[in-house]
Amino acid sequence: MAKEKVFPRSVRCYGALGLLGLLAFLASLLVLHLNLANTNIDWMRYYVSYLANEPLGWVFTVGALVHGSGNLALTLGLRGALPQGRQRSGVTLLLGLAAVGILLAALFPIDPPNHLPSASGRIHRSAASATFILEFVAMCIFSTAFDRHPYWRRQRPVSRLLSIAAAVALVVLAIAIHRDVAPGLAERVALAVFLAWEAWIAVQLVWPHRA
Repeated sequence: MAKEKVFPRSVRCYGALGLLGLLAFLASLLVLHLNLANTNIDWMRYYVSYLANEPLGWVFTVGALVHGSGNLALTLGLRGALPQGRQRSGVTLLLGLAAVGILLAALFPIDPPNHLPSASGRIHRSAASATFILEFVAMCIFSTAFDRHPYWRRQRPVSRLLSIAAAVALVVLAIAIHRDVAPGLAERVALAVFLAWEAWIAVQLVWPHRA
């Protein structure tokens, strides 16, 4: 049986932009992590954001800016793919604010290790923390609230699984930061879960279908 498209072309275009933004960010992280041998960054201990202060830091900044812009497009795509109502308004608002947080974190780099806190560093840490929290709440709302759209109702188990993984990852990250035990590794694991959710959403928007 032929497959029927579920979402309009504009939604699929927004999803494609979100996916491209995500791939650009992943490419920047790959380049920078392959270059770690030439830096003083201990990826087990130091956060991903510290890469912005290295010689190829501009690669991270550009990747993060493209990622944030892609997530704004993803927000618009979800707005067009979800039924109208308070839940849609809530999830898209939170996801949009999380995308703005990514942009702010990119524009205001974190302080280098062992440096006194600066205004830029404080803004970066606040924006990064807010981004994790806002996107996690958006994930939870998305996973539980949308029963009126049959397409998303069928996809809900995957989103719930990713939401649970994100909750566990954030708890582990909080413990790692508090105890100062491999916080860089814990952040990378949490980031991977959130990026997986974003990639999954983008794929659903770009290639939606009914059997």
